[in-house]
Amino acid sequence: MKEPSLVRNLYSKENLTRTLFRSLSAGGLPWLMARRNAGIGGILSLHRICHPKPYEFASQEGLSITPENFRRILQTLIGRGYQFLSMSAFADRLRNSEGAPLERFMCLTFDDGFVDNYTEAFPICRELGVPMTVYLVSGFVRREFPVWSAGLEAAIAANDTVEFTWEGEELRLNARTMQQKRDAYFAFASRFVTAPPDRIRQICTELGVRYGIDFMALGCAYMLTPTMIAEMQASGLVEFGAHGVSHASLGRLDNNDARWEIAQAKRDCEALVGTEIRHFAYPYGDRESVGEREVGFCRELGFCTAVTTESNTIFASDRHRLLALPRLTYNGKYQNTPLLELLLSGTLPWLRRRLSRQMNVIDRLKTESAEPNQVGNA
Repeated sequence: MKEPSLVRNLYSKENLTRTLFRSLSAGGLPWLMARRNAGIGGILSLHRICHPKPYEFASQEGLSITPENFRRILQTLIGRGYQFLSMSAFADRLRNSEGAPLERFMCLTFDDGFVDNYTEAFPICRELGVPMTVYLVSGFVRREFPVWSAGLEAAIAANDTVEFTWEGEELRLNARTMQQKRDAYFAFASRFVTAPPDRIRQICTELGVRYGIDFMALGCAYMLTPTMIAEMQASGLVEFGAHGVSHASLGRLDNNDARWEIAQAKRDCEALVGTEIRHFAYPYGDRESVGEREVGFCRELGFCTAVTTESNTIFASDRHRLLALPRLTYNGKYQNTPLLELLLSGTLPWLRRRLSRQMNVIDRLKTESAEPNQVGNA
């Protein structure tokens, strides 16, 4: 396997993005965009609240924000008059909102069930009286499915080369320098993201034997425990939802497996929490991972809401799509930029939609230009 080149210009791209965010904010664009695009609030999507270690590549890539910045975000929202809602309170308000003006609101959602949701986020939310919704990957939390990202990071951190077999192909990457380790992680992780659960379990077993890594033990270090979940639930501030059994990309599974991932996660989480689970977060949440089929499964299984990673604020009309809600993903790479303002105003979601449409047009033109000329064949 050749060394990856996708991350070569990572830092320059990140710096350009930071400059762009600051320029957009300084130019007053969020203020103008908010009039039509801020909606009535939003659902903030987070993962970890921590200072990631050097080898925690996924968290450094954007899945984490520092406790200090997390507190600042909450205080900013409180200062601007946002009302914080659990997902249940949000659903009730949106369903009963037709024709009525709504207060600006924000829902805090955390995906996966990382331990720092308890050690860092929960104390801050409890101090400020802010509700939070945590979507649990039941296989991770119950120590029944390997936390593959943590095991892969551990293997790469401890070795100068990392190798394993993937569908008959021998994969081997250098991992001497920190940049090589980072590149290797994302090259391997891109395969895990699209793989079915059985293959992930098989590769984790191989990696565990080869590099002496106990993937299930890592789950104990990285994920919430039943005792933590019980304390958070008892506080009245934390609501739990389901996020799949193995964090599989549902859209890439067949009907039976996709439905089982959703239904079993609901059952597992209900056993953990001791109450009905009414909310779901689609793993990865993009167009490749969730569609009408997955929405139908959630409806059939009785979920009240389900969230995607489609980027947008919330409008009153979203009461008609409670099982395919957009969120505002707070990318930790840009936590020291005006990212929050760009999200709340709807500026960044609007720009992403515009860019996506333009790319679709370009792709369609490329396809059409590549087709053979049919003139004279009639």
